[in-house]
Amino acid sequence: MSSPPEEGAWLEAADGRCHPIKGGCSLGRAAVNTIALESPKVSRRHALIHLQNIGELWLVDFGSSNGTFLNKRRIHQPIRLSDGDQITIGDQVFKFRQPVTISEQYKTDVMQRTLREIEDVSCWLLVADIRSFTPLSRHVQTEDLDLLLGRWIFSCKEIIENRHGIINKYLGDGFLAYWPDAATNPEEIAAVISGFKELQRKQWPEFRFVVHFGRVAIGGVASMGEESLMGGEVNLIFRLEKLASSLGEPCCLSETAHTKLHGLVAARSLGEFELKGFEERCAFFAL
Repeated sequence: MSSPPEEGAWLEAADGRCHPIKGGCSLGRAAVNTIALESPKVSRRHALIHLQNIGELWLVDFGSSNGTFLNKRRIHQPIRLSDGDQITIGDQVFKFRQPVTISEQYKTDVMQRTLREIEDVSCWLLVADIRSFTPLSRHVQTEDLDLLLGRWIFSCKEIIENRHGIINKYLGDGFLAYWPDAATNPEEIAAVISGFKELQRKQWPEFRFVVHFGRVAIGGVASMGEESLMGGEVNLIFRLEKLASSLGEPCCLSETAHTKLHGLVAARSLGEFELKGFEERCAFFAL
């Protein structure tokens, strides 16, 4: 039996063994997982515990055949964990432990006092989410919805990570991903766009995505193994995603992304728009 860590979060197995969680923690049958589970009821890449928003841990199922259960209820979208939650994967049961509550004041203090040196970096940003998720959840059987969303998340994650991107934050029915510009060329982003458009053609559910390029502040809490993205450009891409939704467009580019990708993707102008919180009108393009 291993002792629980002095701080942070961990998973406590039925036999008393404790698995510390720092950054991402994958669970599944394959040996590459952070926690490898030897059971025929567990998928090779079954689930993920993802750290975001300074100390929040979210449980994500990857469309596993037998599902991931939180407090005996099957999850069908990323969901935030709380201390004492029971996680069931196949025939394996864990208790999630995070005794220290992460308050908003604590998050503010961490941002002010213990962030690593914050870098101002040019980044590619991508936001994707399920279109009309609420009506979808009402009309699709729960188990089918679990598989559908889990497999969509896993497919998107593979496309992003195969091109050296990072999913920074899960948003319930979507996510935010990024690529530091210094390590990324426009051809890689064009390949990601191509992969997402192919996924839109081949796979239900319907989803939309928006790509932007701009400078963001990247900072991290070393003790938590976490990086955060901050600044106006992050706010802008979420405004643009809402704009794409209102226009009924499945895939869009900001003006800066369109300029950087010139000649690599076909796009048409949607015009210029005023966005709440931004003084200048923003040009917007559909793919």
